[in-house]
Amino acid sequence: MFEILLEAAIIIGIVCFQGYVFLQNRQKINRVVSLYPDKKQLWISKEFLNASGNTAQEVKNNLLPAQAEKLQLLEQGKKFLFLHTPSEIHRVTNLNNRGEQVEIRRTVYDGFASNSETYYIPYIRLVNLATDNEIEFVGLKTEPETSGPPLPERKRNTAPEIELDLIAAGNCSREFLEILNDTNNYLRNNKGAAADFNILKDISERQSEVLEKEINAIVATPLYVGLLGTFLGVIFGLSGIILGGGVTNEAIQTFITGVVVAMVGSFFGLLLTLWGNTLFKNARFIRDRHQNDYYTFLQAQLLPRLHSDMAGSLSSLKAVLDAFNREFLDKVADFKPIIAGITANIEVQKNFLQKLEEIGYDQMAKASLQVFDKVTQSTEEFQKFLGYQQALNQSLEAGAGAAASVQSILERLTGFERGINNVGQYIGQHDNLIQKQLDFFGTHEKEMADISAKIEQYFDQAAGRLTELMDARMRYLEQDAQNAYERWSNHFEALNRDNIYERVVQYLEPFKKLNTQQDELSREINQTQRTLLQKMDRDAETQARLLRQLEHMNQNLDKVTQPGMLKKLMDKMFK
Repeated sequence: MFEILLEAAIIIGIVCFQGYVFLQNRQKINRVVSLYPDKKQLWISKEFLNASGNTAQEVKNNLLPAQAEKLQLLEQGKKFLFLHTPSEIHRVTNLNNRGEQVEIRRTVYDGFASNSETYYIPYIRLVNLATDNEIEFVGLKTEPETSGPPLPERKRNTAPEIELDLIAAGNCSREFLEILNDTNNYLRNNKGAAADFNILKDISERQSEVLEKEINAIVATPLYVGLLGTFLGVIFGLSGIILGGGVTNEAIQTFITGVVVAMVGSFFGLLLTLWGNTLFKNARFIRDRHQNDYYTFLQAQLLPRLHSDMAGSLSSLKAVLDAFNREFLDKVADFKPIIAGITANIEVQKNFLQKLEEIGYDQMAKASLQVFDKVTQSTEEFQKFLGYQQALNQSLEAGAGAAASVQSILERLTGFERGINNVGQYIGQHDNLIQKQLDFFGTHEKEMADISAKIEQYFDQAAGRLTELMDARMRYLEQDAQNAYERWSNHFEALNRDNIYERVVQYLEPFKKLNTQQDELSREINQTQRTLLQKMDRDAETQARLLRQLEHMNQNLDKVTQPGMLKKLMDKMFK
């Protein structure tokens, strides 16, 4: 009797343990059911990053104290303006949970009139405004700091924000939240490129497989524990027969009673295992349906947006290349008059070289030597002219001395005349003698006047001949100098034109391969576009096949899971 009670106590403990394991397993099965949310609770959300790829919270955490204070003033709705447009006043009117639609009201003042309008910006742009030195708050006087190290000067942040399409869900499970975080991290790191559906599917299925393997590992535990209780009951019954003195009716009755009690544990183990498998199968059916809805959401809502972003990038690239081609053709067209001028200059150079060949380089060298000989001869003539001029200057100095002597004689004659006037009485006595002396002096005075006139006439004639000779010599020298200057100028211009021609030829050398390089670039661009279009067509075909396979799988699941009579009875019994 004691053995039966002991066995009954052990079986009750086993059944309780089976119930505990079943409850734990059922909780995990419920997690499988709620792994994926309903498709109505899924949507596409926007997320904005700065040019460095940081989120608004990351940028906000790295703000300096002065910038954090400026951001707080902006969030409080303090009026501010941009220094480059001081006639516009801005003010934040609604943060909208610091999302993608921060409402700002702008008032434009034109004299005494004003006009107001509302616009929206993402929150990260508002954070960037806190780091912008080009804004100033209205009615708030900022004083410079007098202590501490100077703040680093930051340039104005004019780079556009990066817009990302991410997945969001409401009332989702902890496992699906991890799926969303991994998927969104992949989309953030893969920004600017086409997303791969297989990668998104793999991220989703890993969480589901981990949970499913965990349930499969313990779903049959109640059955194994029940079998353990049955074996314990048989062992206890056989031990009682062996140790009780042999096979008796009482011993057999005790053995059968123990086996029946032990079979209760196996019954509950089998029942709970069958119930758990049924719940697990239904949970997987619901999970697969929600999972297919999630995959359909990815293919119908998310991937087209990412592909459209890729197509937009390609369109932008095509527009940039078209603009580059147009601008390049315009620049090449601007070179036409320059090239025409260069061609004319080359033609002139060609004609000059032909004329030079016709004349002969020897004659050109002889002409240059003749010019140098003329310059040398002119130098010698200049030396002779300088000697002649020095002799003329000496003659003029001698004439000036003779004139000074004559002037001295005339002065003495004047003094003598005054003396004669003073001795009039003596003159009266010797009138005849004085008259003869006067005649003599008068005769000599005329001769002196004639001599003076002849000297002046001689100097005038000499000066005239000298002037004519100097003018003729100057004209001759000027003509020779002009001829030499023209020849040297032509020679140096020819040398300069030759140098310009060489530089132009060197500059135009890279343009010989311009058409070839442009053709190669056009072929590469066309090949890249064809490759991308083919890949997009293949992706579209793959998505279409996946949709058909999912529809076919849903139909098979509906057929497989249609309840039969036995299943209906089991569902009524286990619910």
